[in-house]
Amino acid sequence: MAEAREMAAGPVEIGRFTFTAEEIVRFARAYDPQPFHVDADAARDAHFGTLVASGWHTACVWMGLFVRSLDAGARTLPGDHPAAIAPAGIGFGMTGLKWPAPVRAGDTIIFSTEVLDARASGSRPGWSIYHRRNSARREDGTEVLAFELRHMSPDP
Repeated sequence: MAEAREMAAGPVEIGRFTFTAEEIVRFARAYDPQPFHVDADAARDAHFGTLVASGWHTACVWMGLFVRSLDAGARTLPGDHPAAIAPAGIGFGMTGLKWPAPVRAGDTIIFSTEVLDARASGSRPGWSIYHRRNSARREDGTEVLAFELRHMSPDP
């Protein structure tokens, strides 16, 4: 029987990111070219009344911070260790993805992850399967991103 993995109590901050108008437009032009993401004038007449970041932009920033947070611990491992090669491991998918509030230019967003469950992989020794709750909030506490993720990751 697979043993349970240690879990942190509560959410862990993985980083912060300040969204600039230039960065919002750059990302949106490449990946989500809706007028309220790429044109400040058009955005004034849209639902939010101002330029806002794509939800996908917010999710991508979370992913970058998540991988870097795991990579920091993996740097002390031998180069051929699985955690040094793939610190975030293999994603199985996400559920419950939502963007409950917009991210505006100038917003600093605090990103976090929380392990809800972890267990040793039954088929891949030295790896564990994680179920995480992930979120991002403005500095005032307003949630702007939330989702759950299941992934398999090498043990450090």
